[in-house]
Amino acid sequence: MKGRVGFIGAGNMANSLISGLLKGGVKCEKIWVSSPEKNHLKILQDLHNVRVSLQNKDVVESCSTLVLAVKPDVIKLVLNEINSLIRKKNHLIISISAGVKIKEIEEIIGKQSKIIRCMPNTPASVGKSVTAICNNTSTKQADVYAALKIFNSIGVCYQMKEEFFDLFTSLIGSGPAYVFYIIEIFEKIAKDFGFGEKKTRELVLEMIMGSASLAKSSDEKVKLLRKKVTSPRGVTEKAIEVLESKQVALSFEKAIREGEKRSAALGEKENA
Repeated sequence: MKGRVGFIGAGNMANSLISGLLKGGVKCEKIWVSSPEKNHLKILQDLHNVRVSLQNKDVVESCSTLVLAVKPDVIKLVLNEINSLIRKKNHLIISISAGVKIKEIEEIIGKQSKIIRCMPNTPASVGKSVTAICNNTSTKQADVYAALKIFNSIGVCYQMKEEFFDLFTSLIGSGPAYVFYIIEIFEKIAKDFGFGEKKTRELVLEMIMGSASLAKSSDEKVKLLRKKVTSPRGVTEKAIEVLESKQVALSFEKAIREGEKRSAALGEKENA
């Protein structure tokens, strides 16, 4: 990667991205981080030996690519603080602030700025993130490639129109929570086997990971894979009948659509 990468914000996602970049071969001296949280900076410095500063301007002046890894309620303050420096150097700006649209960033630093918006999810911490990415008209293909390199280091990326980000947030961004919810249910039932907590979790997780691996490696549709497990008048068929009678599929869809609406509403609130 050409130039230095600067992170404004030193939370969990910044830590995951830095870990991914280092594993991908980026030198630690090419990564800078700023944050008002001294303890967060110390953690990153101790873990990764990256350059750190309490001042955002130090990172802005030292790097050509800036990753805005701050909470939505402070991103405008940060952008206003570094606006003049950005305009001088024409940085590549990558935002991972949830709900903050590209146009809202453009209103502060200008449409001529190169801006990319990314939405990773929490499995980034284990290198298994699914990230949505979109860009404004001022970015070039090389800028998109630079962003893809950063986020491919923690998983996989999908380019999509920004108008779909609210659905992505509810379906994929929040998706791990739905999976964990199902795991909770399975673990609760699996306790009847009389295993300890660790063994019970292992049992459930191995089943889920095995099923996901099968679905990923197979060319068959998931519906067909499910039907192969569902023998006529068998155990699985009876269980599926109960789920369908309770309209579980419809409930999931409704939940995700409501989450999509909430994501849009929160974005409008933050940018009001």
